[in-house]
Amino acid sequence: MKIGRAYKHLKEFDSLVVAHCKRADLFTATGREDIKNGRFIVRVEFARLEGDILLSLGDFVYNLRSGLDQLAWQLCLSGGGDPGRDTMFPIYESDGAKSEAMLLKRVKDMPRDAVLIIRELQPYKRGADYRKHPLWQLNELGNIDKHRLPAGRSTDTSFYIEPLGYTKTDFDDTMELNWPISAKGKVKLEGKTPILTFGDPIDNPSSCDPLELTRYDIAEIYRYVREDIAPQFTRFVT
Repeated sequence: MKIGRAYKHLKEFDSLVVAHCKRADLFTATGREDIKNGRFIVRVEFARLEGDILLSLGDFVYNLRSGLDQLAWQLCLSGGGDPGRDTMFPIYESDGAKSEAMLLKRVKDMPRDAVLIIRELQPYKRGADYRKHPLWQLNELGNIDKHRLPAGRSTDTSFYIEPLGYTKTDFDDTMELNWPISAKGKVKLEGKTPILTFGDPIDNPSSCDPLELTRYDIAEIYRYVREDIAPQFTRFVT
């Protein structure tokens, strides 16, 4: 039921993002010549994502994440245990001693085979690519959403940029691109599906980079949980 409810919010989120991409003011670009240095500079300002987009994303994340935690609760019951506040579906990027101790608390009393499956699903199994794991992304989005409305925006990857050979400087909500003045008449910016950039959660301030996801990445998180995770546990809870 929780996963099904997540899908409803995912569809709402996706339709809102598509509408956002059709905005005439998806981005604004202002050009100027730097005669002294012989450069043509374009400053691009991005349209921030509307609140409804971010709220629907938060609802999607909450339902999907809590669905996994309810699965953990049922796994504990099926193992003959007494689930409590420590019972949840563990998601860890590291298999260090601290993470291992926390994982053991989360899966206490679950069937041994279920725990083995959970271990194989951990983001740390991907090594340095753990940030690309759908479960890590789901957990990170959940941590962000618990503390504040995610400050989502489009990034420079929302464009086809011509000609090549530009240099780029990023700011919070803008970026500057510059070419030799001779390329001025050839510059073309064309909007496309934006990548959504979210800030770091308060409880993980050491994270080195913001979380960047496309709407397709968000859909993949849902598909992964529904098709690659949930079916593996059917035999323990039915």
